[in-house]
Amino acid sequence: MIATITTFHPPLSQPGFRLFDGPLCDLADVSAGQIGVVGMPSDWTHSSRLGTRFGPEALRKATTLMQSMRPQGVSFDPDTRRRSAPADSWLVDCGDAEVTAQDVDATTQAIAAMTEGLTIAGAIPLALGGDHYNSFPACLGYSRGLVKRAPDKRFGYIQIDGHLDFSDRLGAWGSHNHATNARRISELPNIDVSNMVWVGIAGWVDGGDLALIEKQGGRIFSASDVHNMGAAEVMRQALAHAMQGCDELYLSIDIDAMDAGYLPGTGSIVHSGITPRQYYDMLDGLSEAPLGGLDIVEVSPPLDPSERTEFLAAEMLFRILRRFRTRPVTEQ
Repeated sequence: MIATITTFHPPLSQPGFRLFDGPLCDLADVSAGQIGVVGMPSDWTHSSRLGTRFGPEALRKATTLMQSMRPQGVSFDPDTRRRSAPADSWLVDCGDAEVTAQDVDATTQAIAAMTEGLTIAGAIPLALGGDHYNSFPACLGYSRGLVKRAPDKRFGYIQIDGHLDFSDRLGAWGSHNHATNARRISELPNIDVSNMVWVGIAGWVDGGDLALIEKQGGRIFSASDVHNMGAAEVMRQALAHAMQGCDELYLSIDIDAMDAGYLPGTGSIVHSGITPRQYYDMLDGLSEAPLGGLDIVEVSPPLDPSERTEFLAAEMLFRILRRFRTRPVTEQ
């Protein structure tokens, strides 16, 4: 008789790792001012290189491992003169949204429900992708929550990306896919294209999409602009443009803005993109911005067995969340 071995697979809502090794937390128990993490393990809306559904767990693991390599207890950053703060004081991991295979609308609403709940509570949703379409449901929930929490507030938008993602449709994938997320976000009621900025665009773009963005007052910085103007100056101008008449900022971090020579594990690779140092410098420039919500997308572990892609992306999160995970040395 052959014994049957039953393997237990925990539900997606209970990840094996937690971002920055922060505590798991039910959505209803999140406090105002905290970062609330939402996983979006979906790549049904990508048109070619799949694997980003494994991105949320890879990011959780990478941030946990990187955190374990840093000095134990309170550590000190000589560049910023700030001390580390334990993750449980500023971040909670709410698990993954329910992904319904091949049902884009159901998955969209599941993600949006989680980021909406976090926003209403006064927390800052941090959504982990997944392909870049998932940025739309993450921002959709944030937009809905902001309407309920502060009806008169508007938000600006910065997308660091090698692509515009401003198409209205993409072939058989229709209107909701990784090439349309920014267009769908532009249609939300508390944002205007004139407060939308794209940074890191490389290669060819659709001329009609580009003309529409520019006609409506959006701003685009290419990868060459980052090389020529410097990362800090580009981000200074991007933030100033996005925040005109706005109260909060939504940030979408697509890792494929980085040159694929550094970071190959992503859905849509870019050549002649920005370097890791430039990417980190841009995120440093946004670390004090009035973030209302953010996402990081397009981490595809199966496309990079070396695992360096998820560790580069983990460092991006360390950079953008610097003000939350550290405290000035004068604070007790």
